[in-house]
Amino acid sequence: MIDSTSIIGRAPMGPFVVAERTDWIEPDASEFRFQETGCPFITNAFKTQQLSDLKGRVRSMDTFIPREQGDLLFSLVRHLKPLQTIEIGLANGISALHIARAIRENGCGHHWAIDPYQTTDWHGVALASLRQTGLDSLVSLDERPSHWAVPDLEEAGGRVQFAFVDGSHLLDYVMADFMMIDRILDVGGLIAFDDSDWPAVLHVIRFAVTNCEYEVFPTGVVIEPSPFRPRLLTKLARRLVHGSARLQRIVRRSFSIPDAERGIEGRCVVLRKTANDSRHALQGQPEDF
Repeated sequence: MIDSTSIIGRAPMGPFVVAERTDWIEPDASEFRFQETGCPFITNAFKTQQLSDLKGRVRSMDTFIPREQGDLLFSLVRHLKPLQTIEIGLANGISALHIARAIRENGCGHHWAIDPYQTTDWHGVALASLRQTGLDSLVSLDERPSHWAVPDLEEAGGRVQFAFVDGSHLLDYVMADFMMIDRILDVGGLIAFDDSDWPAVLHVIRFAVTNCEYEVFPTGVVIEPSPFRPRLLTKLARRLVHGSARLQRIVRRSFSIPDAERGIEGRCVVLRKTANDSRHALQGQPEDF
């Protein structure tokens, strides 16, 4: 249960609810279906682009994920039927509303949100929205930075099957969020990255699919696809690289193998964990990504 009286930097808003069940089974990826959330409250929020805070004041939704992306998160959680989900970056709560709505329709699960700015910069808008929709009992909020909160979750034995990363977009912070979530994510679980077309986030996604046990999950949906297409000269250069073993050793993989060919496109890329990390601690330099 969300408790808005918590003070930033101290205890979490409500203890993390560790799932008592441990019998989660990964569903078949071929059974994934994109579906609309169908929540009147969410529909009205996108129409008016306004939400109320904890004091009842109406505030503008200045920053929010696209409606289609919210439906994608809803669809992924409905498909996975996870026992536990986690989100870094609660903001105005649009993503949490979609995730919690899916959890309620699944009939099982709990969502853990991390946002050190929820009751300050965001004025508790997400908390108010979750209460208005009756979804607050499905969500726990920790108002500490993710690099404090997630390790505590790991130490407590918590496991998750779905994660949404939308915190700091600085490269080192995105990488840290990925690393921490990887340590608690079950094999077969999914990580969705917001703003995956931003350079720092894209860099981490490339690293994950090249050096870790991850693959792009085929949602069949590209949120805000890039309008840019490679020029003829770029295509010719890539063909030249593919035909030369020497060039392949010196040209970055991100150039020789376009992101789109690896399924990395749009502003919300979803990765599936295929196995636990088996790299040796002294492995050294990562593979080019």
